[in-house]
Amino acid sequence: MPFNHTDHALNAQRDKVKYGSPKIKIIAPCKVENGILKLEQNEEDYYEERFHEISGPLSFFIPASGAGSRMFDFLQVELALGKPELAENTKTFVAQLEDFSFYKALSSSQKEKIASFTSQKELIDFILKDDNNGIGLGTMPKGLVPFHSYEEGQNSAFHEHLRQGIALSEKQINFHFTIQKIHEDAFKDALLNFKSKYDDAFTVGFSFQDSDTDAFVFDANHDPILAHDNTYLRRPSGHGALLSNLNALTEQYILIKNIDNVQHGSMAEPGIKVWRILCGILYSVKNKLREIHENFDYKRLKSVCDEFKLFSDEEIEAAKDSAYLKQLINKPIRICGMVLNEGKSGGGPFHVEIEGEQSKQIVEGVQVTGSAQQRIFNSSTHFNPVMMAMDTFDLNGEKIDLTSFSNEDQYFVVRKNHEGKEVTFIERPGLWNGSMCYWNTIFIEIPSETFTPVKTVLDLLKPSHRSH
Repeated sequence: MPFNHTDHALNAQRDKVKYGSPKIKIIAPCKVENGILKLEQNEEDYYEERFHEISGPLSFFIPASGAGSRMFDFLQVELALGKPELAENTKTFVAQLEDFSFYKALSSSQKEKIASFTSQKELIDFILKDDNNGIGLGTMPKGLVPFHSYEEGQNSAFHEHLRQGIALSEKQINFHFTIQKIHEDAFKDALLNFKSKYDDAFTVGFSFQDSDTDAFVFDANHDPILAHDNTYLRRPSGHGALLSNLNALTEQYILIKNIDNVQHGSMAEPGIKVWRILCGILYSVKNKLREIHENFDYKRLKSVCDEFKLFSDEEIEAAKDSAYLKQLINKPIRICGMVLNEGKSGGGPFHVEIEGEQSKQIVEGVQVTGSAQQRIFNSSTHFNPVMMAMDTFDLNGEKIDLTSFSNEDQYFVVRKNHEGKEVTFIERPGLWNGSMCYWNTIFIEIPSETFTPVKTVLDLLKPSHRSH
């Protein structure tokens, strides 16, 4: 019987689901002066100047496949419950409807129609659905929902990333968005609309999460679930599946930021400044490592490590061996902008032990087990990276195969609802977690105002998304 790749993959994933999410041994949280740098004003100014020495093009890599429907989950719940008394968040939405940019983008006839509704159900249906002349926000990708208002009109998150990206520098700026295939035409139309208003030279590319990376879905008995067409049910396997999309980019300097983490243009300057600082640090560190690579200098390595908190004590000690040193410094580099953890759910930066070696990693709660480890996890002071500047070339100027620096054993087992029942499947190692496990990593504290995610539509009422 010929070898069946599908059955092999299914059985391998079933075993992983049974085992659960692999755990990581965390040693201590990374904090300021212990794994996280906090720059003084003169240091920020210095690295911002170094940014302007970068000669090659910059490329933004922006995951943008998220559905706009998630922003309106509470309205969907409201429809499903059908209670006469509205929930508090729905009351806020209705009371401040005219403050949202998507409302201001409506035509006069659409606004008149909204004013004529006699029930909240009619209003919510009109907002979310695209039938019966509804505006269909529930079917849009999050990146195309109007976020911000200006005198000249409204901007989606997609437009804001383009607008703020080209403000970063006069050098060539490229953009790459990962989107769902079904939304490709809508994004291309939005791009044409943006280009009609801006003369700046930039390029925009799109790609899709490879369906071959989708995960098999299992029931409570760890049996694979069949879809309605009698094939195995599969689901996208998390943002870690985008590693191949990232790896396909040819630029040396790549900047990562999520599609919903964008500020109103009047509040954008701190984020633009942070991009320059992160890139300036990246450029400086790379030059220092190149000098060490060309002229074996162990003392110089220790100095660079002290300056940037780049390597663990164990790695520095092992680097007395020149072969190990050259291997240690010749990796992809990421400079991660970290904000203070203000109670948002998510992972954080930690000193960890993997395969007997210590390193700095981004760890999620699902990777931690036991009360002692949980106490360490809960003592973290900073949140997942919200901005990352990366150099994907080696010290000889060659493009690195990023898949070689991923740890495939750091997958996640997730539980979701499918047709009223709990199902499980695996997500590939997170893009900034296991997928970047063996990168050289520097954590920098950045201002909290650079992190303004829009998880619910009500977040658009916050100051960071309003004109100032």
